[in-house]
Amino acid sequence: MPISVTCAGCGKKLKAKPELAGKRVACPNCRHPITVPELPKEPEPPAKKKPLATPPLSMKEPSSWHRHLHWLLILALVPLAFSLLEVREEKSVFISKLKTTLDQAPPDVRMRLIQEILELEKGGKGRGSIENLFAVLPERKFDGAFLSRNSWLHWGFGAAAAVLFLGFLAFLASEDSEAVSVIFVHGLFTATVGIILLLVLQTLANWSQGVWMTGTGIIVILFYIVKLIGFSYQAAIDPDNSFFLSFLGYTAGVGFCEEACKALPLLWHYRSGSDQGWRTAFHWGLASGAGFGVAEGIMYSSGFYNGVSGMGDYFVRFISCVALHALWTGSVGITINQKQHLIQGDFRWFEYIPRVLVLVAVPMILHGLYDTFLKKNMSALALLVAAVSFVYLAFQISRLRGEDDKTAKDEMLKEYQRRKAALS
Repeated sequence: MPISVTCAGCGKKLKAKPELAGKRVACPNCRHPITVPELPKEPEPPAKKKPLATPPLSMKEPSSWHRHLHWLLILALVPLAFSLLEVREEKSVFISKLKTTLDQAPPDVRMRLIQEILELEKGGKGRGSIENLFAVLPERKFDGAFLSRNSWLHWGFGAAAAVLFLGFLAFLASEDSEAVSVIFVHGLFTATVGIILLLVLQTLANWSQGVWMTGTGIIVILFYIVKLIGFSYQAAIDPDNSFFLSFLGYTAGVGFCEEACKALPLLWHYRSGSDQGWRTAFHWGLASGAGFGVAEGIMYSSGFYNGVSGMGDYFVRFISCVALHALWTGSVGITINQKQHLIQGDFRWFEYIPRVLVLVAVPMILHGLYDTFLKKNMSALALLVAAVSFVYLAFQISRLRGEDDKTAKDEMLKEYQRRKAALS
């Protein structure tokens, strides 16, 4: 569009090309210098108003695969399943292996074994012992046994199981805040202090049978509590007791004592209150139960398996039984976290007993049922109890994660509304 300009020298109105805007030229008529004005700037179009938007929000939660990592624990029960579903004609593995060894032993070894068996049957101080039976055998083991009676290899199995479960727990807790060392400490505590306390309690309970005390002091009350535990242990192991008495003994004795001892680190931590999440309590419970299971496996191996059992029994003891103890104490850890108020307060020592009983009740009953079914050779039902133990733990985790998801969604919605209000 041409630019209108008037010459100051001759007064003639002229038209200049747009490209001459702002330049100084001579008037074509009188040669008077003229400055061509700049083109008027076109008004910029109004800026489009951007719609209000809030920054993206996301829920802080474990990844999908991590949420279901605990399901790997059920794989540890596979050796137990094969073992319990195996058909066995003899109720006692020891008697079965002893018979087989006698049948296949050379004549001289057979005679010496028979002599040791007769000494055992006579009983009494100075008579034969189980160890003398194995001392007669060239390799100190029954036919088909994996390890000799005096082997130390079961300690290696225990170490391998500890590394396996510690690695799994470290992986399971990788998205939480606690360090692997804390998990290790819980497992180590229960594998040493916890199981020593249990052994001391069992020794006192066994000693209290046949002993009576009179009075009303604390020592007397403690004595009869220990005596009641001892009675429960006797009811559990007596082969002639009914299913009900055996279940009562295994639940009130073995179940309660073991689950309470395994829960000691958690009970100590939560007695003064804690705001840590249930996942941490779950991981601590798993570590404590696994530590107890490894220590128990080492003791059972030296006392019952070495010289008697095949390789499969060691797999069951150091994998499945460790996992089962971990499942039970993991459940207890979650329960203590959710009901920690039960052990917080100025209580007298004996008032803690019923409160702890409430916290360990479900795993204690499952523990008692499992041992009772094993005692009564109801292997399929014992396996069912092991499966129910996992299902119970999975139910606890699923319920709490559902509550966590709902809380996280509510908080995310509140944050969205807050940001939207700030931008409006």
